[in-house]
Amino acid sequence: MKRCIRVCLMLWVPIFAFGQQTNYHVPLNVLSANQNGTRSFVGVPGPNYWQNHATYSIDVTVFPDQSKLSGSAEIRYYNESPDSLRILVFNVYQDIFRRGNSRDWDLGIEDLHDGTVLKNLKIGTEVIDTKNKRKFSPQGTKWIITPDRPLLPNDSLDIVLEWEVQLPSYRTIRMGKYSDRLLFVAYWYPQIAVYDDIDGWDMISYKGSVEFYNDFNSYDIRVEVPEDYGVWATGLLQQAETVFHPSVYERYQQAIHSDEVIQIIQPRDYRRGNVFIRRDRNVFHYIAQHVPDFSFVVAKELIWDGVGVLVDSVNHRRIVASALYHEEQKGFENVADYSRQSISYLSHHMPAIPFPYPQMTTVCNGRTGGGMETPMMANNGNYSDQAGLFGVTFHEIAHSYMPFYMGINEKKYAWMDEGWANLWPYELVDSLFPDYSYFKKMVDTYVQGAGTEKDIPPMVLNHLMGAEYQSLRLASYTRPALAYYFLQQAIGTELFKKGLHYYVDTWNGKHPLPTDFFHCMEAAADQSLDWFVIPWFYENAYPDLAIRKLTNNKQLVIENIGGLPLPVYVELRFTDGTTSSQYFPVSVWKESEQRIVIQLPEDKYVQEIHIGNDWIPDTNPENNHMLFID
Repeated sequence: MKRCIRVCLMLWVPIFAFGQQTNYHVPLNVLSANQNGTRSFVGVPGPNYWQNHATYSIDVTVFPDQSKLSGSAEIRYYNESPDSLRILVFNVYQDIFRRGNSRDWDLGIEDLHDGTVLKNLKIGTEVIDTKNKRKFSPQGTKWIITPDRPLLPNDSLDIVLEWEVQLPSYRTIRMGKYSDRLLFVAYWYPQIAVYDDIDGWDMISYKGSVEFYNDFNSYDIRVEVPEDYGVWATGLLQQAETVFHPSVYERYQQAIHSDEVIQIIQPRDYRRGNVFIRRDRNVFHYIAQHVPDFSFVVAKELIWDGVGVLVDSVNHRRIVASALYHEEQKGFENVADYSRQSISYLSHHMPAIPFPYPQMTTVCNGRTGGGMETPMMANNGNYSDQAGLFGVTFHEIAHSYMPFYMGINEKKYAWMDEGWANLWPYELVDSLFPDYSYFKKMVDTYVQGAGTEKDIPPMVLNHLMGAEYQSLRLASYTRPALAYYFLQQAIGTELFKKGLHYYVDTWNGKHPLPTDFFHCMEAAADQSLDWFVIPWFYENAYPDLAIRKLTNNKQLVIENIGGLPLPVYVELRFTDGTTSSQYFPVSVWKESEQRIVIQLPEDKYVQEIHIGNDWIPDTNPENNHMLFID
C-alpha cells in the first residue's frame, strides 16, 4: 500500500488548530462520536465526553467445600449520557459455564451449570419477573433487562438483586476453585455493562479468549467465609485488627513501612492458632474506589509476605505489595520482592508514573505457569525457573496501568494493554537473568508467526480472533510489544515518555481509543507518525529486510520487503581483515518505505556484508547476507 509522505508543519497546523483531520482510518461509529463532540482527532476527550458509573454494595457468602457463593447487592447506576436508557445490560461473565453458551474452546462438562441463579431483581421500585422474556432475556454472558421506565439522562436508579453461582473446579479459566484450600473468585457478580459513546451498550459476550471492558465503579464488599479461611481482595481491608490476630496485624503495619519483605503470616501462626480472631465465620470488609472490577481470594494456610514500596518520591506515597502462597510452593517466597522491584521500576523508570493503587497482591494458585490480572490482584501459577516467575509477576502487575488505570476495551483492543505488559518486564528480566534472553524470546516468538495467515493486524477487533488463539497472541502481545519498543527508538526515549505521560494523564479513568494513543504520541513528538503506525498496526506488513545489491560506487541498497519499519544493523568485513558495524534507527524509513541507500567506505573493498541481529525480527535471514569471492 502506497502512502504519501507529508510535511510535518503543514500537517499538524490544521489538525491541532481545528481537530477535523486524522491520518488514520476512522470507523463510522467513531466518526459519529467525533461529530457529537465526545471524541476528537487530537487525542483528547471532546468537550461533550461522558461515561457512566455505578456504586456496588455487596454481601457475599462463600462456601469453599461446595465451590459456590451467594450474594446480595445494592447498586446505584448513574447515567451521565445524553440518552434515555430503555434497557439495562448486565455482564454475567461467570455464565461462560452456562450450558448452551458458545465458547472459544471445549470446556468439557464437569463445570457446566444452568447459569447464575437470580433469586430476586428489583429495578427502582419495579420487581422484575425473570420468567417474562420481554422483561428479562439472558443472551450469552449478558442479561438484557427492560424496565417499565427508561433511565433518563443525568439521572440514577437503584438496583437490588440476589443471586447464587457455582465456581469452576476443573476448568478454572482465570478463576475458580484451585484446591480444597484456595479459591480465586473473579467475575462473580452481575455487573452493569459499559454504555459508551461508541457502541452504546457493550454487547460482546465473554467466550474465554478475549478479556474485559468495564466502567470505573466504587465497591463496598463484605465477604463471609468459614473461620479458618482468610480473604484478600481488591481495595483496602477495613478494620483489619478485628479479623486478624494482633501479632499478624502488627506485622502487616510493619510491612507497609518496611523496605524489606516481612512474613506477615508465618507457618507457625497456623500451628499455634494465631492467625484469625476466632469466630464461627469471619467477615472481611473491603472498600475500593474508582476501579473497573473487584476480585478476591478465599484460602486457608496461606503464607503472607508483604513489603512497602515508595511509588511517589514527591509526595512520599507508599503502597504495600503482598505475596500469598502455600508452604510447599517453593520459589514463591521471592515474589513479594519481585513485586517490590516491579512496582518500583514501573513507578520510577518506565512508564515512570507512580503506581496508581494503594496495594498489590499476588496469589499462587498452585498451577504450573500462567497468570491473570484483576485490579490490585494477580492470580498466578508457579514457575520452575525464577526468570519466568519474575516475568509473570511483573507482567500481571503492569496491567495495573493498562487496562485498569486507563479503562481500555480489551474485548476490542487487547494490544493496548497486553503489548505494554509484554514489553515492560524485559529490561529488568534481562538484567537480572541474562541467560533467560527475555527480549530475544519475544522476537523469536514474533518471527515464528509473522507474515503468515495467522499474523493479523492489531487493529482488527480482538474478539473476532477469539477462535484462533495464535492470531490473538500475535496481534495482542508480541507484535504490539515490539511496535512500542521500536516506536521508542524512532522518536527517542525522552519524547516517547513525554507522549506516554500525556496519554496517561489525559485518559486515566476514561476509555481511550487506539487513535487517542497515536495522536498523543504525535503531539509529543511534534510530527506525524503514520509512516510507523500504519504498517505496524493497520497493515499486513511483516519483518523482512534484505540486502538488494552493492553498486559499483559502493552504495549498499537495503530493501524493506515486508514493509515494517525496523532498525538496520549492518556488519562489514573488508578484504584487509578489518571490520566495522553501523546502526540506523527505525526513523531511517521515515522518508522512504521501500529502500534505503548506505554509502560504504570508498577506500576499502568489502569481503562480506551481514544485516540484522537477535533483537531485530526478520522472517527471512537468507537475504541478510552477501559474500564476495575473489
